[in-house]
Amino acid sequence: MSRPTLARIAEASGLSLSTVSRVLRDRPGVSEDARRAVSIALRSLGVEPPPATNPDTASGARLIAVVSNALVGPDVDPYATLALALNRRIFELGDIAVTAAAGDGLDPATAFASRGVAGAIVLGGADAGHESQRLATAGMPVVRISNAPHSGLPQFVLDASSGIETAVRHLAHMGHRRIGFAVVQNSAAESRANVFRQAVAQTLHVQATRAEAPVEITREGQLAGAHAAEVLLAQGITAAISSSPAITLGFLEATARARLHMPEDLSLLTVGDLPDADVLDPPMSQVTYDWTQLAESAVSELRRIIGQRDAGHSPSVPAHYRVVPELVLRASVRPVTKR
Repeated sequence: MSRPTLARIAEASGLSLSTVSRVLRDRPGVSEDARRAVSIALRSLGVEPPPATNPDTASGARLIAVVSNALVGPDVDPYATLALALNRRIFELGDIAVTAAAGDGLDPATAFASRGVAGAIVLGGADAGHESQRLATAGMPVVRISNAPHSGLPQFVLDASSGIETAVRHLAHMGHRRIGFAVVQNSAAESRANVFRQAVAQTLHVQATRAEAPVEITREGQLAGAHAAEVLLAQGITAAISSSPAITLGFLEATARARLHMPEDLSLLTVGDLPDADVLDPPMSQVTYDWTQLAESAVSELRRIIGQRDAGHSPSVPAHYRVVPELVLRASVRPVTKR
């Protein structure tokens, strides 16, 4: 599901941007027909409309930005579920969510500050990580959510390492001894591969060599994920751990081409978000996060920082929160069987 912006709400409601903005800000002089049209549009976009009067935002709704990386080609957004949860939470509190894709030439001074954006939640690293620093330098309150710890800004760190360890332990508990790991090539790839190999060594009591714990580091995108899957399948694995949505979809494509059946011939666990994991064939087991709770916490932290700034208080020491994932079992994993 796409994330609602002010322009999308205006298009869905048939109203102008200014009218939609006045409705969302609960300004006087707006007709009931306009309010009803915006309410219907929001629900059609998967967002619960904010109440007409919210005591928590009595001084008026604020614009809160949600910034993520621009997608390359047919790739899958690893933060799609979180972005939607953030938009919903922002609207629930009576504020207005606006979205932006880092890497598209975003200029924080003109794109956000000139439009009165009160603060931003930035998802991921790469271009989004650089954008968070530019926004902070421009004087905007920023909260980061990403897989790797960074200094200087408030941040929620998604602990992918513990997720990989949990995935290895579960697959080993299912009897799997040949487990592969596929990870996207980025600054965290080598450290995640090391975490995987260490987890295999500690759990299976083997030397975590490349032969005992095969790892494939691949480019982004489903085609690259399918190639990584083919490389790992050729090494005789009975189970695999995927670190991105595109890699998971690549595994589904590769197993279908090889006329293998999941989970009979291969068990697969995804670490992180996978949109619509429960409706895939088979429904995909995950080590993932409580995105709704994370969205509530991140928006609360940003609002706290904005409140401090508005009250003229000096910024506090940036808070860092570690977010630990949990195992969600579906049908893509089963005890090991002979091929």
